[in-house]
Amino acid sequence: MAGDAFTSRLRDEVGHWQADGLITDEQAAAILERYTTADATEPAEPAGGSAIGNRVVSVIAIMGAALIGLGIIAFIAANWSEIPTLAKLALMVVGTPVIYIVGWLLSYRFGYSRIGTAVILLGAIAFGASIHLVAQTYHVPVNHPNLVPLWFLGVVPLAYITRSQAVLGLSIILFLAAACFRAQEWLPELGSEDTILLLPGLLPLGAFLFAAGRVQARFADTRRFARLCDIAGLLVVAAGIYFLSFDEVWWDIGRGELSFGAVAVEYWVVVAVSALAIAAMLTVAAWKAAGRDPAQIWWEAGAVGAMALIAAVMWLGLAFGGQWLWWVFNLVMLAGVLAMIAAGYRWNRAWLVNLAVPIFAITLFTRYFEFGLSLLGQSVAFIVAGIILLAGGFGLEYLRRRLVARIRREGAGA
Repeated sequence: MAGDAFTSRLRDEVGHWQADGLITDEQAAAILERYTTADATEPAEPAGGSAIGNRVVSVIAIMGAALIGLGIIAFIAANWSEIPTLAKLALMVVGTPVIYIVGWLLSYRFGYSRIGTAVILLGAIAFGASIHLVAQTYHVPVNHPNLVPLWFLGVVPLAYITRSQAVLGLSIILFLAAACFRAQEWLPELGSEDTILLLPGLLPLGAFLFAAGRVQARFADTRRFARLCDIAGLLVVAAGIYFLSFDEVWWDIGRGELSFGAVAVEYWVVVAVSALAIAAMLTVAAWKAAGRDPAQIWWEAGAVGAMALIAAVMWLGLAFGGQWLWWVFNLVMLAGVLAMIAAGYRWNRAWLVNLAVPIFAITLFTRYFEFGLSLLGQSVAFIVAGIILLAGGFGLEYLRRRLVARIRREGAGA
């Protein structure tokens, strides 16, 4: 494995090449993959084969760690009453640190970085299990709103300490799950049917993740985490818009009596803190990228501003009704997809195109099945849908490949 000084310098240089448009995200990832994560005990391989082989090892190891973690949780939950108290204490106090130590030794002493990262991920899962086991010992409900937030706070620093994208992925999942568990405190006086009032809160959370990705992209040490946060943020925002693109949802809202007055203050505090954090992160991102590409900075700020505007429309629509708003959110989804494709093409980000195409396809076919089955016979609708799927899938894949190939050609020739 290359020396620490070399890898640190390489990350800085690759970051500058990427920021200046000399190489694409994929090329930057391949360079760093080649020199910073290869096992010291293995001979050098061709760059393509090494990258593919390393990814396969990572995926298999992470899947194995996740399965072991789920198995441990299921076993302990099923046999909790039969496990001796001393064994419970050992599992909670000793088990997780031991797993972390084993993962550290594999990664940093023996050079098996991918296996070690998977073991550290297992430790992060075991940490969450320990929190819930301690809570169960003191008769705290498993769905208590504070347990998952504590789990998240204990895992997210680990992602940056170990520089593990897998652990960061778990942290993002826990971040969103923590918001869901806290949501039961945000609607203390309302029933489950009124949880739609919290849906606009998805956009600030998604915008927060997107802004976190943009600011991390400006620093060499955190650039590897940027795309994961970007994708998670855009998917969260797309999920909120997609849900409110159904006309039945707005008809149900119009028949109900929703009131934001019953929503707890904590909900609005979270939204306000998210907005301040987003503004701060975008300011830092703009400061770090000053003089390089102002158009990209404006696009990023505009994207977050659009998310805020859509959230405001959601809140107003839920508060005052408006059955016609489902059309607005369908148009917003289409505009968002086009904006992602345009941004991917403009700044050589193939992953944006790859993300936009399935979002558009899911939205399109959802609308088809929503209206097609009522306008056509069921059998005819399925036949037409099959034809559309075959033709549309071919067309979308052809368009996607052309766009991605063009992006890469322009990126290589920059």
